[in-house]
Amino acid sequence: MRVLLANDSSQHSKAAADYLLSLPFRRPIDLDIVSAVVPPMMIDSGTMLMPTDLGLFIDEECEAAKQRVEETATGLSGPVHSLQTHVPVGSPSTELLKVAEDTDADLIVLGAVGHSALERVLLGSISDYVATHSGTSTLIVRPLRESSEAPSLRKIVIALSGRPEDQRMIDWLRPFKWAGGIEVHLVRILHVNSFYRQDIRQKASEFWTDYLKQANEHMLSLESAVQEMGLDTETHLVEGDHIGETLVEYADEHGGDLMMIGDSDSGLLTRVFLGSTSRYVLRHAHCSVLIVRDKHDHREAKQAAAAKSHATAH
Repeated sequence: MRVLLANDSSQHSKAAADYLLSLPFRRPIDLDIVSAVVPPMMIDSGTMLMPTDLGLFIDEECEAAKQRVEETATGLSGPVHSLQTHVPVGSPSTELLKVAEDTDADLIVLGAVGHSALERVLLGSISDYVATHSGTSTLIVRPLRESSEAPSLRKIVIALSGRPEDQRMIDWLRPFKWAGGIEVHLVRILHVNSFYRQDIRQKASEFWTDYLKQANEHMLSLESAVQEMGLDTETHLVEGDHIGETLVEYADEHGGDLMMIGDSDSGLLTRVFLGSTSRYVLRHAHCSVLIVRDKHDHREAKQAAAAKSHATAH
């Protein structure tokens, strides 16, 4: 597995590195550490020109970033087969995605800020953007409240949707050698529209009965696959009128350490789905969040969209 780790001087970045290296990979990973240098947007109000020492400033920032990633690389002790460092100049969000594309990364790992309103705005500027626009799986590591320590990984909540992405999340667990005692909660939120008491009519219908049966059978089939990996499991069908909010509440109530959500990688529809359930979980969950994607499917969908756009233009 090739992993890209975002690096800066924050404690959240350190927690992300610690969290990544604590994952029980069966085989050593190829690791890329990236620290982007942001050029300052400074213009002299009198001349409307960029300052003459801008190049020197960027050189100094690049040198500091190189030293930081090298110190991070030197301090790593974990399942790392090969390691490369990258110090691009530009927007962190854009540069992280570019390096991920150039290195053909299988997973991007970033540290998230905390839970205050201001910190959530900051999350939206980098971690949220990368998680939304990445073409590969993305792990946002959120440290424990008021703590710089990386969170533990004892309870994994997998948010099922009944789509093919459910199997992809189960398959994502296979490259790891899980220790005993880890719980995997397979959770399917059943959307109930309570407007004008439609929930009563839904539950009374034959359709609702069949829906429950199919959802339960699907969840049990996935549970068997998880149990074959030696993991303890729980399955829950939970009703709610807001899927994202219900998932966050479930993770809080059951002490979830990691929430896994699938992404369909189907072009614009992917962004619509992420913009609702996945984005809500990403911004409001108190635990780390992993959005699982198939980078090959995403690449094919992107190429198909580009070809269609080209054909339409001509």
